[in-house]
Amino acid sequence: EWHLVPFIRHGRVYIAREKDDVVGLIQYMRDWEQPQKAYLMGVSIAQELRGQGFGTTLVSDSLRVLKQDSIEKVELTVDPTNHAAIKIYQEKLGFLAQDTRLDEYGAGEHRLVMTLSLLKFT
Repeated sequence: EWHLVPFIRHGRVYIAREKDDVVGLIQYMRDWEQPQKAYLMGVSIAQELRGQGFGTTLVSDSLRVLKQDSIEKVELTVDPTNHAAIKIYQEKLGFLAQDTRLDEYGAGEHRLVMTLSLLKFT
């Protein structure tokens, strides 16, 4: 209940389809105190389609929808050793590294915090 109710009220889920099959999804959660800010909670792409640009397209398309819905800023966290994802977030989508949270998900589970202003996103 703790996760589902807030997600219903403050969350968004977008999917990517290839013909009739769902091949990816992305989840966002609005900040409760700053409704113009959203958190990218997760991105999932079908195993056989990874590395082909589906994830980047899904993130980019969903960011455009969020911008149309008056979201001004998006924040995410990523494993600091996931260099491929960090490169996509920075170089293709324009996210900026802001901070590192040590032990965010337990001992040794660090996260890089990245943000994007949608005011400049096209």
